[in-house]
Amino acid sequence: MHVASCNESEIGGSYPLHIGVDLDNTVLDATSSYLFYYNKASGKSFVSEDVQDFYLYRLYGWDQTEREKVYHTYGHDIHWHSRPFPMAVEVLRELFIHHEISIITARPSLFRDVTVKWLDYHGITYHRIVFTENKRHECISSNVDVLIDDAPHYAAEFAHHNMPVILFDQPYNSSVNTKLVNRAANWLDVKRILSELDSAIR
Repeated sequence: MHVASCNESEIGGSYPLHIGVDLDNTVLDATSSYLFYYNKASGKSFVSEDVQDFYLYRLYGWDQTEREKVYHTYGHDIHWHSRPFPMAVEVLRELFIHHEISIITARPSLFRDVTVKWLDYHGITYHRIVFTENKRHECISSNVDVLIDDAPHYAAEFAHHNMPVILFDQPYNSSVNTKLVNRAANWLDVKRILSELDSAIR
């Protein structure tokens, strides 16, 4: 039996949620890191304001093969040098106390070690980590209550199947606007929305 603590109402109700959390451009600023290394590889000088597509490599005119080549060369550095968004670490630590946290990332398992080391370095607490592109299947099989992500295709897919999503605002996901998609501009918004969703989900 779960016993509520006196601080539990700050995040949610009396029962823990199982929260799925994406990493890139949700917990951390992946765009800036990708741009630095992709510019280095291409000799170009794109900035964050140029990014309007979730698939950033298209900005460089690369196909999947070229993208994979560059990503595998610089992926470790891209992921290691990404910086957490403001309040991401603090809110995740608080959520960890009262809820179950699963990191669910579409990164290839090739970058598992650097990902785990990065999370440890920044003091981000979680219960488990999964590397998969099939996030809906993972959330269903693991009984995840809500996914926090930035990808427009995941948000649309989850909403289509009546699964709640907190969509972290990015220029490339502005067109997604459905009932089960809850937009968050920052991690304090995430905290607020989770508190509101807790009652609705339970």
